[in-house]
Amino acid sequence: MITNESIMEATLEMVAKNGIKGSTTRQLAEAAGINEATIFKKFKSKENLIHMTLEFQFEAMKQEIDNFFAKEVTDSEIFLREVSQFIFKLYDQHRSFMVISVKEIGSKDMEFINPTIVEYLYEKVDTKMKNFMDQKGRKEQSEMVSLVLNSVILLTMVERVNDDIYERPPKISIDAEMLANVLQKIIH
Repeated sequence: MITNESIMEATLEMVAKNGIKGSTTRQLAEAAGINEATIFKKFKSKENLIHMTLEFQFEAMKQEIDNFFAKEVTDSEIFLREVSQFIFKLYDQHRSFMVISVKEIGSKDMEFINPTIVEYLYEKVDTKMKNFMDQKGRKEQSEMVSLVLNSVILLTMVERVNDDIYERPPKISIDAEMLANVLQKIIH
């Protein structure tokens, strides 16, 4: 059965492949197994369909992020390990959205997503790290840890997107455990 969600899922995949401007209404309709008229009937325009699709994905990811950060974790080492694993898993679960986010950085078509998913994650990590570091009296280190964590994650995501797009073996190989260990050394 064709639903708005199935149309948006097909749209997400097609936009990840071709970009926002490179995806035609015909391509989106074919990917969803519908005719073009259905897009206009249900979503009014290609732009509206893409906008709704991206906004839906962004809100879903924000909810996952909020749920993760709502968990009570009292140990910074456990938090760093878990947040690293969570962010890598988030990329895998929302690969198409992450591909679009990287491909369309700075695009007017993505302005409505503010903050970006990367900025949103950074704010969440930074707030949590400040709480941990306040308890230890080392608040100035929290920003450094947040910046390093998010920089490594962003670089890794960009490279994973490139690996996917160009169908090449990974250039950067880092896992959550390795990242957490490096961050722990910064804290201590």
